[in-house]
Amino acid sequence: MTPEHQAFLDRYYRLTHHVYDVSRKYFLFGRDPLLHRLLAGDWTTLVEIGPGTGRNLARLHGRRPGATLGGMEASDVMRAHARRRCPWARIDPGFAEDGDIGAVLGVPPQRILMSYCLSMVIDPDRAIDNARRHLAPGGELWIVDFADLAGLHALPRRAMRKFLAAFHVEAVPDDLLHHHRANLVEHGPLRYYVVARFTA
Repeated sequence: MTPEHQAFLDRYYRLTHHVYDVSRKYFLFGRDPLLHRLLAGDWTTLVEIGPGTGRNLARLHGRRPGATLGGMEASDVMRAHARRRCPWARIDPGFAEDGDIGAVLGVPPQRILMSYCLSMVIDPDRAIDNARRHLAPGGELWIVDFADLAGLHALPRRAMRKFLAAFHVEAVPDDLLHHHRANLVEHGPLRYYVVARFTA
């Protein structure tokens, strides 16, 4: 993460954070099915990297109020918003590539979630390595993000990629996930999104 990229995030989210959740539900698919999967697991600590408005943390808290949840957010604007929404969670400043994820809860988390975050970081290789390094023994890193959109026709695929690029977003390639030895790689309809799981 560079200072310029962080400044871009704050400028963008300062204008959009009030309507972010309403607008994003129309194209950030796959999040809720992944949260449902997480709820079925046996864990008590979770840190979300890039929690944004705190939407996912709030949903997990509502279904598992006894779990200890936290987040690491690069944007000052979104971090303040998420803290107001999730006063029961500790949400620290930090970048996916080098943030001290283990310090958020004071212990290595059993689960780390990256929901439409990896596609926005400068160095996704370092972000995956950093997350896995901070997992508790036997823990899991779960990712949901934009895939290669290969199932779309050429014209809407080009339009969508151009739209994403305008917001510094790049699809997460399968090669990246397999390079880091993901235990699971699944795609949503039309290869719009990808879900991946890594274990410690």
